Amino acid sequence: MDSLTIRENIKAKFLDKAIEHGNAISVGDHKKANKIHKKIQALYNQAKEQNQADVFSELLDNADENVRLWAATFTLKVFPELAEKSLISLSELSSITGLSAKTTLHLWKEGKLNLL
Repeated sequence: MDSLTIRENIKAKFLDKAIEHGNAISVGDHKKANKIHKKIQALYNQAKEQNQADVFSELLDNADENVRLWAATFTLKVFPELAEKSLISLSELSSITGLSAKTTLHLWKEGKLNLL
């Protein structure tokens, strides 16, 4: 598989899983959300292994706030200024996504975000 196909495959799966994760969180299905979280993390690891970690920055303007949250989190090491700007914007939301964005940004600034 060529790198463009790998990139598009990662992006498509990421979009699907980030939306699915947000839906699970919004209905309180934390068991399902945890399973999806692992799949999203695996996609990030795959992107890193394939030198495609910047793929998530292409989704910072997505209409879905959950996609933007995950994309910003995974973009922090590659394009920190873009990612932080997106997280700051998301942190203004009154939803669980807003709280997650605030927490992610706080942990990042304190150097405690070890998942990246």
